[in-house]
Amino acid sequence: MGYTPICFTAYQTVDTLRKPIYHTNVMMAIGPTFAVVCLDSIDAADERHTVEKHLLDSGKEIIAITEQQLQQMAGNMICLHNQRTWIMVMSSAAYQSLHPYQLNQIQAKAQIVHSNLSCIEQLGGGSARCMIAEIF
Repeated sequence: MGYTPICFTAYQTVDTLRKPIYHTNVMMAIGPTFAVVCLDSIDAADERHTVEKHLLDSGKEIIAITEQQLQQMAGNMICLHNQRTWIMVMSSAAYQSLHPYQLNQIQAKAQIVHSNLSCIEQLGGGSARCMIAEIF
């Protein structure tokens, strides 16, 4: 498919301990021309630099989120395309965690759609991206 694997380990703080993030969906969402990513979750500076460099080299604008926003599922978004436009789907918790400038960055590239997924997020362990199957 023409992709280049970029290996790194991402972490989140759980009960004051740094624990590995089990899946990139937790800390990164990639759109056609942008990437929402929690670079702070990549503790190793060389790995963080490599991820950032590859995203930028591939023409992606980086929309950085914090670990606090990651905890509110802001990394668990998905960018979809209908016949007219790009749509960034996220939970209301993720939406509410974002700063106006981050929302503006996303809205410049895609229409934002959000919904209350608190039951899924609190009991199911995932969020918007986990609930949507992609067909390529």
